[in-house]
Amino acid sequence: MHQGVPIQQGVSTRRTTQEEGSWSSRSRRGSSCRSLCPPSGAPLWAWLLLGALLVPGAWSFLNEEQEELLVELHNHYRGQVSPSASAMMPLKWDANLKVIAEGYAAKCIWNHNPDLMETGENLFAGTGPLDIREALEKWFLEHLDHDFQNNSCTEDKLCGHYTQMVWADTHRVGCAFHFCNNMEGLDWERVSYLVCNYYPPGNFEEERPYVEGEWCSRCPENLQKCENNLCVAVTEEYEEEEEEEEEDGVDDDEDDDDEMKMKMMKMKEDEEEEEEEEGAAAASPVTSGPDEQPDTTSTPSITTTSAWYSEKAQPTPAPGTTPPPGTPSTTPEEEEEKKEEEEVEQREEKAERDVTQDNYKHRRDMPSGSDSVSSPSLLLAFLIGILTLRL
Repeated sequence: MHQGVPIQQGVSTRRTTQEEGSWSSRSRRGSSCRSLCPPSGAPLWAWLLLGALLVPGAWSFLNEEQEELLVELHNHYRGQVSPSASAMMPLKWDANLKVIAEGYAAKCIWNHNPDLMETGENLFAGTGPLDIREALEKWFLEHLDHDFQNNSCTEDKLCGHYTQMVWADTHRVGCAFHFCNNMEGLDWERVSYLVCNYYPPGNFEEERPYVEGEWCSRCPENLQKCENNLCVAVTEEYEEEEEEEEEDGVDDDEDDDDEMKMKMMKMKEDEEEEEEEEGAAAASPVTSGPDEQPDTTSTPSITTTSAWYSEKAQPTPAPGTTPPPGTPSTTPEEEEEKKEEEEVEQREEKAERDVTQDNYKHRRDMPSGSDSVSSPSLLLAFLIGILTLRL
């Protein structure tokens, strides 16, 4: 046997979502410890925190899949109303409304929350395990007892769940489930209790749940796309924003590569200028004596090739010396030029190694998510250590 009650609008005091959740938490903390008390050797907060870590979702009465199913079913039924709605908004999950529902569901009271302000509420109670599909189907089937034209329920019948469920301006929902051994207001035992809160609320007197008309014919400007008879935002704009963000990330990597290339080109240009100066100095008349070494005007630089220097800067023989035909020159100037060539080659090899190391360091310093440490795991290990020592 399953039973439900319609939403009621009467409220007394104004409460925000956060205030309501805090009030519910304080009332639960005031309960006394009865059967399951932690050992006196360990602090209570440590046991509570350890329990929250060891039991995923211990503070949530619905898992993520059930939350998604609740939103999906609500929106499905909102797109099935008759007559058709001209501007039906889709519902989205709201964590703050969920907190309110959790606090009230834990009280196991078969009546509406008297402290709600500007928030709608639907309740469902059933024996046995919770069946979300059955609960929402029962709420929606109340449309059989609702007269849209007269905006009224059939005599002695309920339809308030249905009207709140399909109230067009409502766009947020948050629900919670609690298994109650005993239910205040019901003579049942072992009850599955489902509470759903809505914002903004519906079921205002002398107002219909929605405006009749062709599907999506009066959607707001920011919700011009019609999907499953609901007014939704154009997703192409969202996809374009995501693509722009991805392109920005690619551009950052390309900028780094371009910066590296510019650095290499500048170093090569500096090397070429220095080599031109050295070639001009080698082509000018030698003023030093045969035993004197020419001044070296080149400075250490980085380049990727030495072919340009070897072709342009030919060795210059010393005055008064003629090299034998077919034999290489062994003048001091030639030896100095050869030595400089070797130095240039060594600098080039070193430069290539430095660039490779810089590139490797750049890649190595990039953040990686694979080395992250799970803080809940560390906290769990820390708490287990504390409790072990205290026990």
